[in-house]
Amino acid sequence: MKIITYNLRFGGKSRVQWGKIMERYSPSVLLVQESYPPSEHLPNVDNVWSNSIWAPAVKSEKKLNWGSGVFLSGSSPTQLTIPDFDGWVVGAEVSNWPQSPTNSSVTRFFSVHAPSGFGSYQTAVNRILDFLLEYRNACDLVIGGDFNLTVSKRHKDEKKTTSNADLKIQARLRDEFGLINCWQYANPDRPLSQTLRWVSDKDVPYHCDGIFVPKEWAESLESCQVISGESWDGLSDHNPVVASFS
Repeated sequence: MKIITYNLRFGGKSRVQWGKIMERYSPSVLLVQESYPPSEHLPNVDNVWSNSIWAPAVKSEKKLNWGSGVFLSGSSPTQLTIPDFDGWVVGAEVSNWPQSPTNSSVTRFFSVHAPSGFGSYQTAVNRILDFLLEYRNACDLVIGGDFNLTVSKRHKDEKKTTSNADLKIQARLRDEFGLINCWQYANPDRPLSQTLRWVSDKDVPYHCDGIFVPKEWAESLESCQVISGESWDGLSDHNPVVASFS
């Protein structure tokens, strides 16, 4: 089983990202941000809409061409709504998901893209988490996406530091939601991998994209990696994060 999160940047250059992800990684779950509708990325896949939840992001009361989405291989999800964050946060629920490591009767997935316009990104993410609290019980909960803040704890010898506000959000995901950070758990001794290359400075290791799963899934987590390289770096200013489970 593979769970992937990927910010495509303004809809996705040439709309090839979904197809490339599907071909190379066959994900069970794909969490996308700044994506066009699934049918525009996979026009020849008949059941792409029945397996997907997608909504356009709303900014200043205007619907954008791109938004967030959840794709589940072989499953038809039910949409979950998050007030005030239309298209920035998209939720999907499935019953008796066959790939759940804990055989939970309900699994919920949220693709998160922290927006501007709510104060700081930390303020926006905390508000999102406040809304998600009502969805945490009696289910397996998976949260992934572009949080626009540092989602993993840095080592003391790293040049870039993590703010206390970001550390508190990491603690919320761990303590209030009972989730583990897949990249951090699978790579405890590594400096943070770069998931975002800003146009103004492509070398700073911004690490704002992540996947969080129930701590009960930890024993099934085999690896988590950030996919980079020439064939990927030209498609978006973000890199996909891939978590693999047995």
